[in-house]
Amino acid sequence: MTGRRAAAGLDARSLRLAMVGTLQVALTLLLLGLVVAQWGLSPFTTAARSLPWWAVVGGVALGGFGVLAQALRWRLIARHQQIHVPVGPALARCWQAAFLNGVLPGGLAGDALRAADDSSDAQVEDGRRALASGFAAVAAERLSGTTVVLVAAATALLPFLPLVAVACLAGALVTGAVAWRWLRRLSVVDLLAVVLLSVAGWAAFVAMFVLAVAVVAPQVEVSLGPSLGAVAVAAMSVPATVGGWGTREAAAGWIFMVRGLDMGTGVTVSIGYGILALLSTVPGAVILALRAAPRAREAGRARRRRQHARLTP
Repeated sequence: MTGRRAAAGLDARSLRLAMVGTLQVALTLLLLGLVVAQWGLSPFTTAARSLPWWAVVGGVALGGFGVLAQALRWRLIARHQQIHVPVGPALARCWQAAFLNGVLPGGLAGDALRAADDSSDAQVEDGRRALASGFAAVAAERLSGTTVVLVAAATALLPFLPLVAVACLAGALVTGAVAWRWLRRLSVVDLLAVVLLSVAGWAAFVAMFVLAVAVVAPQVEVSLGPSLGAVAVAAMSVPATVGGWGTREAAAGWIFMVRGLDMGTGVTVSIGYGILALLSTVPGAVILALRAAPRAREAGRARRRRQHARLTP
Protein backbone atom coordinates (compact mmCIF):
# COMPACT_ATOMS: atom_id res chain seq x y z
CA MET A 1 0.00 0.00 0.00
CA THR A 2 2.83 2.38 0.87
CA GLY A 3 4.48 1.67 -2.47
CA ARG A 4 1.23 2.43 -4.30
CA ARG A 5 0.84 5.73 -2.44
CA ALA A 6 4.42 6.69 -3.26
CA ALA A 7 3.87 5.83 -6.93
CA ALA A 8 0.63 7.83 -6.96
CA GLY A 9 2.41 10.81 -5.40
CA LEU A 10 5.18 10.58 -7.97
CA ASP A 11 2.64 10.42 -10.80
CA ALA A 12 0.84 13.48 -9.38
CA ARG A 13 4.10 15.44 -9.19
CA SER A 14 5.02 14.43 -12.72
CA LEU A 15 1.59 15.55 -13.93
CA ARG A 16 1.97 18.92 -12.20
CA LEU A 17 5.43 19.42 -13.68
CA ALA A 18 4.12 18.53 -17.13
CA MET A 19 1.27 21.00 -16.75
CA VAL A 20 3.62 23.78 -15.62
CA GLY A 21 5.97 23.05 -18.51
CA THR A 22 3.08 23.12 -20.96
CA LEU A 23 1.91 26.47 -19.61
CA GLN A 24 5.43 27.89 -19.91
CA VAL A 25 5.70 26.76 -23.53
CA ALA A 26 2.23 28.17 -24.22
CA LEU A 27 3.14 31.53 -22.67
CA THR A 28 6.33 31.69 -24.73
CA LEU A 29 4.43 30.98 -27.94
CA LEU A 30 1.74 33.50 -26.98
CA LEU A 31 4.21 36.32 -26.32
CA LEU A 32 6.24 35.61 -29.44
CA GLY A 33 3.00 35.31 -31.38
CA LEU A 34 2.07 38.80 -30.22
CA VAL A 35 5.43 40.02 -31.52
CA VAL A 36 4.72 38.45 -34.92
CA ALA A 37 1.18 39.84 -34.94
CA GLN A 38 2.51 43.37 -34.26
CA TRP A 39 5.67 43.45 -36.36
CA GLY A 40 5.66 40.28 -38.44
CA LEU A 41 8.86 38.28 -38.75
CA SER A 42 10.92 41.41 -39.31
CA PRO A 43 12.37 41.60 -35.74
CA PHE A 44 13.65 38.02 -36.06
CA THR A 45 15.11 38.36 -39.56
CA THR A 46 16.60 41.80 -38.86
CA ALA A 47 18.23 40.61 -35.64
CA ALA A 48 19.68 37.49 -37.27
CA ARG A 49 21.03 39.42 -40.29
CA SER A 50 22.54 42.14 -38.10
CA LEU A 51 24.87 39.85 -36.15
CA PRO A 52 28.35 39.72 -37.75
CA TRP A 53 30.72 36.89 -36.94
CA TRP A 54 32.74 39.00 -34.53
CA ALA A 55 29.60 39.82 -32.54
CA VAL A 56 28.84 36.09 -32.27
CA VAL A 57 32.40 35.43 -31.07
CA GLY A 58 32.09 38.29 -28.59
CA GLY A 59 28.73 36.98 -27.38
CA VAL A 60 30.12 33.48 -26.84
CA ALA A 61 33.09 34.93 -24.94
CA LEU A 62 30.85 37.06 -22.72
CA GLY A 63 28.53 34.13 -22.12
CA GLY A 64 31.50 31.95 -21.24
CA PHE A 65 32.74 34.56 -18.77
CA GLY A 66 29.29 34.72 -17.19
CA VAL A 67 29.20 30.93 -16.83
CA LEU A 68 32.69 30.95 -15.32
CA ALA A 69 31.60 33.53 -12.73
CA GLN A 70 28.59 31.35 -11.93
CA ALA A 71 30.74 28.23 -11.61
CA LEU A 72 33.15 29.94 -9.20
CA ARG A 73 30.21 31.29 -7.17
CA TRP A 74 28.64 27.82 -7.03
CA ARG A 75 31.91 26.17 -5.95
CA LEU A 76 32.28 28.68 -3.15
CA ILE A 77 28.76 28.16 -1.84
CA ALA A 78 28.87 24.38 -2.34
CA ARG A 79 32.04 24.14 -0.27
CA HIS A 80 30.06 25.36 2.73
CA GLN A 81 27.57 22.55 2.04
CA GLN A 82 30.44 20.04 2.26
CA ILE A 83 30.47 19.59 -1.54
CA HIS A 84 33.83 19.97 -3.26
CA VAL A 85 33.84 20.44 -7.04
CA PRO A 86 37.01 21.26 -9.02
CA VAL A 87 36.89 24.32 -11.28
CA GLY A 88 36.82 22.35 -14.55
CA PRO A 89 33.87 20.10 -13.65
CA ALA A 90 32.04 23.05 -12.07
CA LEU A 91 32.41 25.03 -15.30
CA ALA A 92 31.29 22.00 -17.34
CA ARG A 93 28.20 21.47 -15.20
CA CYS A 94 27.24 25.14 -15.25
CA TRP A 95 27.66 25.40 -19.04
CA GLN A 96 25.60 22.24 -19.46
CA ALA A 97 22.95 23.75 -17.17
CA ALA A 98 22.98 27.01 -19.13
CA PHE A 99 22.22 25.11 -22.35
CA LEU A 100 19.37 23.12 -20.80
CA ASN A 101 17.97 26.23 -19.11
CA GLY A 102 17.99 27.98 -22.48
CA VAL A 103 16.03 25.32 -24.37
CA LEU A 104 13.69 23.84 -21.74
CA PRO A 105 10.67 25.47 -20.04
CA GLY A 106 11.21 27.50 -16.90
CA GLY A 107 14.96 27.98 -17.10
CA LEU A 108 15.55 25.72 -14.10
CA ALA A 109 15.84 22.19 -15.50
CA GLY A 110 19.57 22.48 -16.05
CA ASP A 111 20.11 23.63 -12.49
CA ALA A 112 18.01 20.75 -11.17
CA LEU A 113 20.27 18.33 -13.07
CA ARG A 114 23.34 20.16 -11.78
CA ALA A 115 22.11 19.73 -8.21
CA ALA A 116 21.14 16.08 -8.59
CA ASP A 117 24.13 14.99 -10.69
CA ASP A 118 25.78 12.04 -8.96
CA SER A 119 28.86 11.83 -11.20
CA SER A 120 32.27 11.28 -9.63
CA ASP A 121 33.62 14.79 -10.29
CA ALA A 122 32.31 16.03 -6.92
CA GLN A 123 33.10 14.91 -3.38
CA VAL A 124 30.40 15.07 -0.72
CA GLU A 125 31.40 14.68 2.89
CA ASP A 126 27.96 13.60 4.12
CA GLY A 127 26.53 11.02 1.75
CA ARG A 128 23.20 10.85 3.54
CA ARG A 129 22.47 14.52 2.81
CA ALA A 130 24.18 14.71 -0.58
CA LEU A 131 21.02 15.44 -2.58
CA ALA A 132 19.68 18.02 -0.11
CA SER A 133 23.08 19.72 0.05
CA GLY A 134 23.33 19.76 -3.74
CA PHE A 135 19.98 21.47 -4.13
CA ALA A 136 20.77 23.90 -1.30
CA ALA A 137 24.04 24.97 -2.97
CA VAL A 138 22.40 25.46 -6.38
CA ALA A 139 19.39 27.28 -4.91
CA ALA A 140 21.60 29.67 -2.93
CA GLU A 141 23.80 30.26 -5.97
CA ARG A 142 20.88 31.03 -8.30
CA LEU A 143 19.08 33.19 -5.76
CA SER A 144 22.18 35.26 -5.00
CA GLY A 145 22.55 35.97 -8.72
CA THR A 146 18.85 36.81 -9.06
CA THR A 147 19.12 39.23 -6.13
CA VAL A 148 21.88 41.19 -7.89
CA VAL A 149 19.89 41.17 -11.15
CA LEU A 150 16.80 42.60 -9.44
CA VAL A 151 18.77 45.25 -7.53
CA ALA A 152 20.36 46.35 -10.81
CA ALA A 153 16.95 46.57 -12.48
CA ALA A 154 15.62 48.60 -9.56
CA THR A 155 18.56 51.01 -9.87
CA ALA A 156 17.96 51.42 -13.61
CA LEU A 157 14.22 52.03 -13.15
CA LEU A 158 14.33 54.31 -10.10
CA PRO A 159 14.70 57.63 -11.98
CA PHE A 160 11.82 56.86 -14.36
CA LEU A 161 9.43 54.45 -12.66
CA PRO A 162 10.02 54.48 -8.89
CA LEU A 163 7.06 52.21 -8.10
CA VAL A 164 8.31 49.51 -10.45
CA ALA A 165 11.80 49.98 -9.02
CA VAL A 166 10.42 49.43 -5.51
CA ALA A 167 8.70 46.24 -6.72
CA CYS A 168 12.02 44.97 -8.11
CA LEU A 169 13.73 45.85 -4.86
CA ALA A 170 11.04 43.99 -2.92
CA GLY A 171 11.67 40.94 -5.10
CA ALA A 172 15.40 41.27 -4.40
CA LEU A 173 14.72 41.33 -0.66
CA VAL A 174 12.69 38.12 -0.95
CA THR A 175 15.28 36.25 -3.02
CA GLY A 176 18.08 37.54 -0.80
CA ALA A 177 16.25 36.48 2.35
CA VAL A 178 15.66 32.97 1.02
CA ALA A 179 19.29 32.67 -0.12
CA TRP A 180 20.47 33.86 3.29
CA ARG A 181 19.21 30.60 4.79
CA TRP A 182 22.28 28.94 3.24
CA LEU A 183 24.60 31.91 2.72
CA ARG A 184 24.76 32.71 6.45
CA ARG A 185 27.26 29.86 6.80
CA LEU A 186 29.78 31.80 4.72
CA SER A 187 32.45 34.07 6.14
CA VAL A 188 32.39 37.79 5.38
CA VAL A 189 35.17 37.33 2.83
CA ASP A 190 33.29 34.52 1.08
CA LEU A 191 30.04 36.53 1.10
CA LEU A 192 31.86 39.43 -0.52
CA ALA A 193 33.27 37.05 -3.13
CA VAL A 194 29.76 35.74 -3.88
CA VAL A 195 28.49 39.30 -4.37
CA LEU A 196 31.41 40.26 -6.61
CA LEU A 197 31.04 37.11 -8.71
CA SER A 198 27.30 37.77 -9.01
CA VAL A 199 27.98 41.31 -10.20
CA ALA A 200 30.62 40.05 -12.64
CA GLY A 201 28.21 37.48 -14.10
CA TRP A 202 25.44 40.08 -14.39
CA ALA A 203 27.84 42.52 -16.07
CA ALA A 204 28.80 39.90 -18.67
CA PHE A 205 25.21 39.39 -19.78
CA VAL A 206 24.40 43.10 -19.72
CA ALA A 207 27.51 43.66 -21.85
CA MET A 208 26.10 41.08 -24.27
CA PHE A 209 22.90 43.15 -24.45
CA VAL A 210 24.94 46.30 -25.08
CA LEU A 211 26.70 44.41 -27.88
CA ALA A 212 23.28 43.56 -29.35
CA VAL A 213 22.30 47.23 -29.16
CA ALA A 214 25.48 48.26 -30.97
CA VAL A 215 25.09 45.84 -33.88
CA VAL A 216 21.30 45.51 -34.19
CA ALA A 217 20.30 49.12 -33.48
CA PRO A 218 23.31 51.38 -34.12
CA GLN A 219 20.99 54.40 -34.09
CA VAL A 220 20.47 53.89 -30.33
CA GLU A 221 23.03 55.57 -28.11
CA VAL A 222 25.21 52.78 -26.70
CA SER A 223 25.47 54.54 -23.33
CA LEU A 224 21.79 53.69 -22.78
CA GLY A 225 22.55 49.99 -23.23
CA PRO A 226 23.43 49.07 -19.62
CA SER A 227 20.20 50.44 -18.12
CA LEU A 228 18.11 48.94 -20.93
CA GLY A 229 19.92 45.63 -20.57
CA ALA A 230 19.47 45.59 -16.80
CA VAL A 231 15.69 45.54 -17.23
CA ALA A 232 15.70 42.98 -20.07
CA VAL A 233 18.03 40.62 -18.18
CA ALA A 234 15.87 40.94 -15.05
CA ALA A 235 12.81 39.85 -17.05
CA MET A 236 14.65 36.65 -17.97
CA SER A 237 14.95 35.74 -14.28
CA VAL A 238 11.21 35.12 -14.10
CA PRO A 239 10.85 31.33 -14.72
CA ALA A 240 7.68 31.71 -16.78
CA THR A 241 8.78 30.91 -20.33
CA VAL A 242 11.33 28.89 -22.31
CA GLY A 243 14.82 30.37 -22.00
CA GLY A 244 13.43 33.83 -21.15
CA TRP A 245 11.97 34.23 -24.65
CA GLY A 246 8.84 36.32 -24.64
CA THR A 247 9.18 37.92 -21.22
CA ARG A 248 12.53 39.41 -22.27
CA GLU A 249 11.10 40.80 -25.51
CA ALA A 250 8.11 42.27 -23.67
CA ALA A 251 10.36 43.92 -21.08
CA ALA A 252 12.82 45.21 -23.69
CA GLY A 253 10.07 46.72 -25.83
CA TRP A 254 8.53 48.31 -22.75
CA ILE A 255 11.74 49.85 -21.38
CA PHE A 256 12.68 51.18 -24.83
CA MET A 257 9.27 52.87 -24.98
CA VAL A 258 9.72 54.27 -21.44
CA ARG A 259 13.06 55.78 -22.47
CA GLY A 260 11.47 57.42 -25.53
CA LEU A 261 12.80 54.89 -28.03
CA ASP A 262 10.97 52.76 -30.59
CA MET A 263 9.32 49.74 -29.00
CA GLY A 264 9.89 47.56 -32.06
CA THR A 265 13.60 48.37 -31.92
CA GLY A 266 13.71 47.13 -28.34
CA VAL A 267 12.04 43.88 -29.34
CA THR A 268 14.50 43.42 -32.22
CA VAL A 269 17.51 44.11 -29.99
CA SER A 270 16.15 41.64 -27.43
CA ILE A 271 15.85 38.95 -30.11
CA GLY A 272 19.43 39.67 -31.18
CA TYR A 273 20.51 39.29 -27.57
CA GLY A 274 18.53 36.05 -27.33
CA ILE A 275 20.34 34.63 -30.36
CA LEU A 276 23.73 35.58 -28.88
CA ALA A 277 22.80 34.15 -25.49
CA LEU A 278 21.60 30.89 -27.01
CA LEU A 279 24.75 30.54 -29.16
CA SER A 280 26.87 31.14 -26.06
CA THR A 281 25.39 27.98 -24.51
CA VAL A 282 26.35 25.72 -27.45
CA PRO A 283 29.52 24.53 -25.62
CA GLY A 284 27.12 23.29 -22.94
CA ALA A 285 25.36 21.13 -25.53
CA VAL A 286 28.70 19.56 -26.47
CA ILE A 287 29.52 18.97 -22.79
CA LEU A 288 26.08 17.41 -22.23
CA ALA A 289 26.63 15.01 -25.13
CA LEU A 290 30.11 14.04 -23.93
CA ARG A 291 28.91 13.48 -20.37
CA ALA A 292 25.78 11.57 -21.41
CA ALA A 293 27.47 9.24 -23.91
CA PRO A 294 29.27 7.00 -21.34
CA ARG A 295 26.09 6.69 -19.28
CA ALA A 296 24.08 5.79 -22.37
CA ARG A 297 26.62 3.10 -23.26
CA GLU A 298 26.55 1.71 -19.72
CA ALA A 299 22.74 1.71 -19.74
CA GLY A 300 22.81 -0.20 -23.03
CA ARG A 301 25.22 -2.78 -21.63
CA ALA A 302 23.05 -3.20 -18.51
CA ARG A 303 19.96 -3.68 -20.66
CA ARG A 304 21.73 -6.32 -22.74
CA ARG A 305 22.89 -8.12 -19.56
CA ARG A 306 19.30 -8.20 -18.27
CA GLN A 307 18.02 -9.52 -21.57
CA HIS A 308 20.72 -12.19 -21.61
CA ALA A 309 19.89 -13.20 -18.02
CA ARG A 310 16.21 -13.61 -18.94
CA LEU A 311 17.07 -15.79 -21.94
CA THR A 312 19.57 -17.93 -20.05
CA PRO A 313 17.87 -20.98 -18.49
